[in-house]
Amino acid sequence: MITLYAAMLVTLGFLIAALLVVVLLPAYRRRIERFTTEALKRTLPLTEEEIRADKDRMRADFAMEVHRLETKVEEASFSTARQSVEINRRDAKIQELTETIADHKMSADEHENARRVLEQAILDRLPKVELRLTETRKLLATRDREIRELLATSAKQATALEEAAQINAQREKELVKLRTTLDTRASRFRTSRSDDRADGSVALKSELESLRAQNREQAALIARLQSPDGKAKAAAGERDRNAEFKKLTLALAKAESDLAAAKANVGNEDAQRMALEDRLADLQAASDAKSTELAKLKAAVKAFEENAAGTPGIAQKADLSALQVAVGEQRQTIAALRAEIAADQERLSRQAQHFHDELRRMGTRPSAEKDADVANATPRKPLAERIAAPRPVRSADHEAVASSNGNGADTAREPRAQPYLRALNGNDNDASSDAKGAPDVDRPPPLPAGEPVKDAVGATPPPVRRPRLLERISGLDKR
Repeated sequence: MITLYAAMLVTLGFLIAALLVVVLLPAYRRRIERFTTEALKRTLPLTEEEIRADKDRMRADFAMEVHRLETKVEEASFSTARQSVEINRRDAKIQELTETIADHKMSADEHENARRVLEQAILDRLPKVELRLTETRKLLATRDREIRELLATSAKQATALEEAAQINAQREKELVKLRTTLDTRASRFRTSRSDDRADGSVALKSELESLRAQNREQAALIARLQSPDGKAKAAAGERDRNAEFKKLTLALAKAESDLAAAKANVGNEDAQRMALEDRLADLQAASDAKSTELAKLKAAVKAFEENAAGTPGIAQKADLSALQVAVGEQRQTIAALRAEIAADQERLSRQAQHFHDELRRMGTRPSAEKDADVANATPRKPLAERIAAPRPVRSADHEAVASSNGNGADTAREPRAQPYLRALNGNDNDASSDAKGAPDVDRPPPLPAGEPVKDAVGATPPPVRRPRLLERISGLDKR
């Protein structure tokens, strides 16, 4: 328990301690002030040199600080300029990218619309195209069959020509025998008759010699027509034509609508085969006529032998007339053979030329330089207008070049079916003119489809431009 005495002692102790602090505090303060004054004196300049040196140091520090600040300001200005240039460049790039994105969006929209239109057009026209392809395949099968029939007909004609040559050889042998018989009879009559009768016989014999020379010339002409070189040339030409026909058939297989107007060709081919059969029948009739004439000559020889003592001059005149008739028939046979060969070659050449024209018309579409300049000068039309635009037709110059290569007498483009039928059946006037002119038979074959056609002056036609897909699709629909 704390007593009063203890509390007083504690209080007295605190008071004594406070008194000691109060007594010692001034001395401690003076000591502190002294130490502080000495420290300040050590740090602050007191003399004039120290003050001047301190001012110079402060000026130098300030100048260095100012220079440092100026450098920082210049660097900041350079950085600001660079950042401004970079910002401008980025703004331009952003603007360009924005325009590109807008163009791409427009192009994507246009392509999407074109794709939709194209898909719709293809879906709409696909059944028609398939139907036309089926018709084209059927037509090509019919064409192959007709070509095989034509080849068989050509083989039959070659066989008929060979038979005619053999018949002519037999007739030639029989004529030689008849000439020998006439020579023997003339030699006997020359020894037994008077001089006036001998003069008449000499005249008749000279006429017989002239007829024999004509007969030999005609036989040589027939032999030249039926020679192996002529056959080899004909076979080579036939092989070239067959190869050309194969190429044309392969090219026509890719066409989607090329021969829609040629469905009436079968009847014309039948008529042509009937005409060829009629010609063969005419040749057979001519052969029969020759046989009849030979029988007449034999009968005349027998009559001459029987009536040799009576009237030999009349028998010789009969023989001369019979020989003249035989020579005339041989001339007609040669003319018929020439006309038939020329007509066949002309028909094959016309058919090949027509195929070339069809391929050029389907594969290429010529355009004049003025149209190309106008097309380049005018702006491009929208997609809908390009699809709805009609397909351009062939130009008049290209029509004239094609007609000059096919038939020189045709001055204008005819419908598709008419030149095709004319190329298959041939023209009677053209066949007769070719039969009269022998150089037309040896004319070169028509040019292939890839070579350019040149006119009479030698100038080439204007370059052609292949139509685009949309134009071809729209052209198929408008047909």
